[in-house]
Amino acid sequence: MNRRQSTELSPQKLKNLWNEWQLRALILLSLTSQIILVSLGNRRRYIAKPWIRSIVWFFYLLADSVATMAIGILSDDIGEVYWKGNWKSRSLDDELKAFWAPFLLLHLGGMDTITAYSLEDNELWLRHFFNVIAQAGMTTYILLMSWTMSSRLSPLFIVVFFVGLMKYCERVWSLFSASEKRFRDSIPDIPTSESRIREECKLKQLEGYHVSEHQVLEVEVPVVDESVPESDDAREILLAYSFFEMVKRLFADLILGFQDRDVSRAFFENKDMDSNTDFGYKALKVIEIELGLMYDVLYTKATIVYSYWGVTIRIFGCFLILIVLVMVSLDEALVGKNSSKIDVSITLVLLVVALLLDLCAFGELILSDQTAHWLIKHKKTTILETINRIRTMIPTNWGRNCKRWSKTVQQHSLLSFCFATRKKPLFCLRILKLFGIEEVAEMFWYKSITPPYSLSHYLNVDQGHDLPKYIFDKVKEDRSWAEKNGNGTDDLKFLYGGRGVRALERLNCKGLEWSVKIEFEQSVLVWHLATEICYQLEAEQDPDAWLRMWQNRGMCISRYMLYLLVEHPNMLPIGMGQIKFRDLYSDLANFIEMYTSKPLKDVTERDALVMLMEMVKDENMLVGGGDRSNFVIFHGCKLASQLRKYEDLEQQWTIIRDVWFEILCHAASQCKGRQHAQQLRRGGEYLTHLWLLMAHFGLTDHFQIPHEFGCDWASASRAAQAVVAAKAMMGTLFVKTREPWKDLQDDLDDSDTEVIKSSRGKST
Repeated sequence: MNRRQSTELSPQKLKNLWNEWQLRALILLSLTSQIILVSLGNRRRYIAKPWIRSIVWFFYLLADSVATMAIGILSDDIGEVYWKGNWKSRSLDDELKAFWAPFLLLHLGGMDTITAYSLEDNELWLRHFFNVIAQAGMTTYILLMSWTMSSRLSPLFIVVFFVGLMKYCERVWSLFSASEKRFRDSIPDIPTSESRIREECKLKQLEGYHVSEHQVLEVEVPVVDESVPESDDAREILLAYSFFEMVKRLFADLILGFQDRDVSRAFFENKDMDSNTDFGYKALKVIEIELGLMYDVLYTKATIVYSYWGVTIRIFGCFLILIVLVMVSLDEALVGKNSSKIDVSITLVLLVVALLLDLCAFGELILSDQTAHWLIKHKKTTILETINRIRTMIPTNWGRNCKRWSKTVQQHSLLSFCFATRKKPLFCLRILKLFGIEEVAEMFWYKSITPPYSLSHYLNVDQGHDLPKYIFDKVKEDRSWAEKNGNGTDDLKFLYGGRGVRALERLNCKGLEWSVKIEFEQSVLVWHLATEICYQLEAEQDPDAWLRMWQNRGMCISRYMLYLLVEHPNMLPIGMGQIKFRDLYSDLANFIEMYTSKPLKDVTERDALVMLMEMVKDENMLVGGGDRSNFVIFHGCKLASQLRKYEDLEQQWTIIRDVWFEILCHAASQCKGRQHAQQLRRGGEYLTHLWLLMAHFGLTDHFQIPHEFGCDWASASRAAQAVVAAKAMMGTLFVKTREPWKDLQDDLDDSDTEVIKSSRGKST
């Protein structure tokens, strides 16, 4: 009998326990979500690991759901107490719980460091707008139901409600500002001088002047500021800001004016940006800062935070939360014996954490590039130097170890995947197939169990690495070559449209052109397999350091292109007949096992490659049914055989390196700005950095606006570069301004630029 009573009472006890703790648990879970988002939300910009993306994604989705659910439960509980007529005899715990409502609204407002997990979240701004109205209405309902003139918490409720509502509105505005249409519409039209000068011409003609058309040049002339020190990336920050409007146009896939190209090239081609000085480190640093600014615009509240309104609201909000914390802490009635210690503790934790999160956000604001730019622009050098000294004492990324992107180039190897699948097969494969996730699981599993430099690893690209130096030098060299031999606006297509044809022609290797004239994805796979074969078969020859450097360049780009093809095919110009990577490495493994008559786990990579090179002599044996996997296997081996005929290894790897460079540049130029923007939340892709570097050198198809008045823009570009280079040689910092047209004429009085002149001795 006692057991029966105990069994019947147990569900009721659990129900009572759930009713008592469900709201508390949701409040604490919502608070935990905010702490994790403020801690990790901004780190995904410079950490390319999957674990951080998974955590941020989970808590980003969880945060809104939990806060919305908690407000609903809270309104139901408070309404039940009120409508049953028990509000006059309510407990202090009910008042404390009602006081939690504005904190949930504060949580819905989110952190400054993350408003959107992906670009698609920005398109949901209208949903969040209606959610603001709904949740603010629910919170107001809770306020009205719990309002009493004698309560000390009711006025404090309004204070926190105001702060939370402002933050939620900021989040909606940030999402709206970063939405695709709004972002494009917010970018002003390209400022040109032609329309203004045409109006002046018409006025002069009406006055009786005879007006003739000549070249008109307008460039942005930097103003020298000698008071700012050259350390701590100050100059690079100024340059990044001066080019940021151009960068936004690139990401919005809008056309650019040629004056953007001329000024950008003038900076990137002067001596201070030469790769011999820290491997082009300054130029690459400018690009890092530009991409960091773009990340802030698309994924954070930067458009509001870095404004007078944003700074004022944050200072005012911190001050209000601090006042509320002090008043609640000093209220003996609230923290006395009449109230639940658990509820009081939760209330104090909510206040303390809200204050700390605001202080952390304010600290990030002070240490940001945007603040540094504002201080430099307003000549607050003393404050900037103080901040930089403080920065060196901070061990986090915002301090002395500051990173603006992941600085990694991921690598995939077809051969390593092939051998890994047979030597260490994935367990529970049949179960995974039922859910259709076996391919994703295989990719994750084999990337985690294989050693570095074989299958997939994070190749660090820092100041001392050879790859950025090589890429910078090649882009600069191609820009100079195109200026002498190119076709104006068709330079990009002329340089990289052939995907390696120009490199093969330059190196007298026309017999290999077939390999770059096939479909893009097939060309990438064929060249990747050939590169792997050449590298593995020559690994035992122990080349000198110089040749090894050339091999590493080719291998790095080869494995990176395969990574892009497998992980991010939407960034590449691939056709409809995309080859499934899983089918390819499975077919390669089956082929090796068939012709060696051994399990793949008993075959070394070198023996397998030697066998492949022997089998390439028999086309019919390899092509078989003619499917796409066999096509890649055969032609990859065929290309490797042709490359190995060059006994001079230096020549062989020069061919491989230069062809891969052109393929990489072609891929970068064909990728849309929105796809590049998507990768910023994953730590950034090196392809995006190359794309932006090419744009700064004028190698982009975004420059499509023709200039009028018969302007010779080759000489105009040289004139602009002459002005900028002359000022750059002074070793000073630049601040972007647009000088009046008359002042610009004085700055360029030594150039060949002419201004419209009247026939009556007067100039317009």
